[in-house]
Amino acid sequence: MHFCLMQIFIYTSFLPFLLTSIILMACSKHRKPHNLNPNEKQIQLHSPKIMCDSLKSFQTLVVQGHAVDIAVPDKIPIQGNILLLPGFAFPKEDWCKKTSLCKKALERGYILIMPQMDKSNYVSKFYPETRKDWQKSPQKAWLVDTLFSYLQNKYCILLPEQNNFVVGLSTGGRGAAVCALAKPELFNAVATLSGDFDQTQIPKDKVMIGYYGDYQTFKERWQKEDNIIFQIRNWKVPVYIGHGKLDPIVPYQQSELLYQSLQRECPKVKVRYNLAPTHGHNYAYWESEVDAVLAFFEENKNRNK
Repeated sequence: MHFCLMQIFIYTSFLPFLLTSIILMACSKHRKPHNLNPNEKQIQLHSPKIMCDSLKSFQTLVVQGHAVDIAVPDKIPIQGNILLLPGFAFPKEDWCKKTSLCKKALERGYILIMPQMDKSNYVSKFYPETRKDWQKSPQKAWLVDTLFSYLQNKYCILLPEQNNFVVGLSTGGRGAAVCALAKPELFNAVATLSGDFDQTQIPKDKVMIGYYGDYQTFKERWQKEDNIIFQIRNWKVPVYIGHGKLDPIVPYQQSELLYQSLQRECPKVKVRYNLAPTHGHNYAYWESEVDAVLAFFEENKNRNK
């Protein structure tokens, strides 16, 4: 009698658990993961515990008040992600409207991430001398912390195990260097075109003065804070450096200095440098570098992934 009652007790106690398990298994067979594109299986293999929202072929996101365009290719499988950084006060759309980079990158299967950086100088902090109107623009922390994390957690792109690249022009070239130093584990390679890297060599630059104050008064800020060359020993990411020799805005010596510093301090880092003798600071020059930049990215796909 007691034995029978015990059997009944065990059976009735186990039954709800058994039914719940059967229901969950049935539901899981019909549940569709929310991923960024038709290449769902690949993304899900990278992040089995993350359910990602879908991305349209093109859409504009707003992340903490700042706009970001995302373009997703039709080609499958997805090859990776390219972050495109614009110049100072340049529209985020210029990369796609004024160069062939977007078209060619999408054809190769890359997702494009294009934030509107406005009048950013990719600085880590503001000072009393920093222009108040420029403080409204997104800076280093928004880009490398807020935006990157948002895209990783919500859409499963820019994940460390994916092929990630960044290319920037003019001040965006400086931004690409900031990304390389801040997140070396995230990027396979970077490309910087017409960028500036040691502000102490351009003490009359109006953008630098607008952020850091007068050079003679605040030399230490200029020498250390956000100075790429000062931090050069921490550089680990393969880099393509390009500059027009006739550049009237940013002296080509800035890119030459970056190249020489990397050669001297980081001999194991893969570096490619192109000084274009007949080009200036314009989209005609930046268009001329598109194929070389994409080829450099292709060379560094799957590096340490």
